[in-house]
Amino acid sequence: MIILPSTVVAPGTPGVDTILTSTNVLENDATVWSAGTINLGQQRMYNHRLYQVIANPSTTDQPDVGAAKAVSPTWLDLGAVNRWKMFDALIASQTTRSGNIAVTITPGAWITGLALFGLEGTSLTITMTDPIEGVVYNRTVSLIDNSMVVDWWTYFTEPIVQLSTVVLLDLPAYMNAVLSITVDAGAGTAKIGDLVIGSPRVIGEALFGTGIGIDSYSLKTRDDFGNLTIIPRAYSDRVDFDVIIPTPQVYRAKRLLTDLRDTPCVYIGDSNRLETIVYGFFKTFNIVLEDNGDSSCSIEVEGLT
Repeated sequence: MIILPSTVVAPGTPGVDTILTSTNVLENDATVWSAGTINLGQQRMYNHRLYQVIANPSTTDQPDVGAAKAVSPTWLDLGAVNRWKMFDALIASQTTRSGNIAVTITPGAWITGLALFGLEGTSLTITMTDPIEGVVYNRTVSLIDNSMVVDWWTYFTEPIVQLSTVVLLDLPAYMNAVLSITVDAGAGTAKIGDLVIGSPRVIGEALFGTGIGIDSYSLKTRDDFGNLTIIPRAYSDRVDFDVIIPTPQVYRAKRLLTDLRDTPCVYIGDSNRLETIVYGFFKTFNIVLEDNGDSSCSIEVEGLT
């Protein structure tokens, strides 16, 4: 089993206090906030987040202050602006752009794993460039899922399905390399829900018996006549991993999980089985010391929405 802790990619000044070197996604969701009177319903950007006035008829509050007022908020925090949605740890919150999304990241550290969630497009291209050795990694992944095409009938009748998740764990370890990621959608709209980079950590081996599912937050109610009303909402993935760990490595595994208890991570049972990959937090883990050879571990992971 592999755990990919996420490296923080936060707003700032490129080359100074953010590792996001460049992006073709503009930060133009709304007008940047400046002091003054803002009317009900108007939106403003502040600190790379989007806010909307909910005070009637207007407000002079600073957006983050107005949104934080417990009794009568004057602003509503709508979340990260489009450019930064792919780094906000919310898969349903997607960065979008017509044609393609291209970003360049300079981590300043060893990055050997990468995961993308909430993808929409036709292809994904990853390039790693070292300042001395040049291009050391280049790979293009098709985002079209052909797993259900097994004969001529399914070739013509199966609907086109896109891969929404891609995990790559074979990036070479170069300390000063630049990572370029491009999602191409052709004439359509490219989307990225979340982009995670980091250095994978291995703890034991995930086993068959691992359970997968989802938790749906949609609201379903019936009236007095039995008619059903559905209000669609987000959902999160859920995986209950069964893992076998060499007993001498149990303390290391426990220490690693303890250190990552508040860090969003990508948990990977098998990189070739996308259903065993979830980006989120573990809720519980339990290790049973069985003998000097191997011990059993269960890890319950709740995915981010």
